Amino acid sequence: MNIIGKKVLLVTSTNLTCNPRCLKELQLLLQLKAKVTVVAFNLYNWTNEEEKQIKNKFPQVDFIYLNATKNDNFFPWFIASVGQKISALLVFIFSKNVFFNAMACSKSNWMLYQFFKQTTLQANLLIAHNPAAFYAATLFATKNKIPLAIDVEDFHPGESNHLNRLSKAISIVMLHVLPKCVYTSYAAPLIKKYTQQLLPNKLHNAIVINNSFSVQEFALPMHSYSNDLIQIVWFSQYIDYGRGLEMVLPILDTFSNNISLTLIGNNRQIFYDKEIAIRKYIICKPAMPHLALQQILSNYDIGLAIEDASANLNRNICLTNKIWSYFQSGLFIVATNTDAQNLFMQQHPNHGIIVTTEKHDLINTITELIKNKELIKSNKIVRFNLAKTFNWDNESHHLATMWEEVIN
Repeated sequence: MNIIGKKVLLVTSTNLTCNPRCLKELQLLLQLKAKVTVVAFNLYNWTNEEEKQIKNKFPQVDFIYLNATKNDNFFPWFIASVGQKISALLVFIFSKNVFFNAMACSKSNWMLYQFFKQTTLQANLLIAHNPAAFYAATLFATKNKIPLAIDVEDFHPGESNHLNRLSKAISIVMLHVLPKCVYTSYAAPLIKKYTQQLLPNKLHNAIVINNSFSVQEFALPMHSYSNDLIQIVWFSQYIDYGRGLEMVLPILDTFSNNISLTLIGNNRQIFYDKEIAIRKYIICKPAMPHLALQQILSNYDIGLAIEDASANLNRNICLTNKIWSYFQSGLFIVATNTDAQNLFMQQHPNHGIIVTTEKHDLINTITELIKNKELIKSNKIVRFNLAKTFNWDNESHHLATMWEEVIN
């Protein structure tokens, strides 16, 4: 792949710790010997230390961090906050205006807009991640005649069914920016399908790049056939209500003598006090760096992929990092019946089971899992080896080929 020495600009409205997909693109670009500049945000939260480590790991990358909070520079944050609120009011009058809709979505849009008005950066390709980066990046790319690409990790208009105005605003922005791209990438087949339905015409070079990970990130599972507890794991940035746990914990209580449930993430205090502290079969571990998490997952037997399809449309059609991590670790996946997870398990029937959130279905499923726990444990290495083909190392070839085509 010949993009040696080509300048690529990666733009995200979060940071690389919160955006593993953008980080994977960065690593791939460096493998292909491109010159990379990253524009991201200082978030001043639990990601700070890991973000420093990422930055130190890639000294050849030019990192530019803007400030997402008032911690470092109050005045730009204040102006952006006011601009967002004013734009949110103006969209009721100028409902189709792309600028106002973009600025109403997030104050990060305004900060990036101001940054790109002043910067003299040059690039052979600009890749934007997250809706709050789409509009400002598009303006900059168009003005400077830079080929533009946008990564659609989620179906963003479907993330906020409870905020109809925000959903419409994101749709208007995407309708404006996506046709200007030399390619668009999508994190799951159904995300591509629903995004394409937004547009009057099919997009050129629309590719699915699955959220899989490098095969080297996962440890080979150890044999664990003994008649002990069945080890269940679930992880997220935050352990809280609204993530599906509250639906299954009362069911798991019935099986507390036969299971161990490990939750990995930052505890929300109210959820911990009301739901976790009272349950002795639950082990809590704090949120950990991505690679450290991937390395320990094969210690468990079952991965819970609990998604509430009724929460919003995106929940129903996305494939999370979670399900890919379980899959590549060799875990047996218990996945709720969203459209995306149904499709995934149809394609990989030996790797898990689909359940509904109905009480009787969950009880029957867990009963069967406990009954067959020795088989689940003994087949872990088989599942691990079957999943090896589905990895970022193979998936990334599609991106590398696309980059060479659009840059050259």
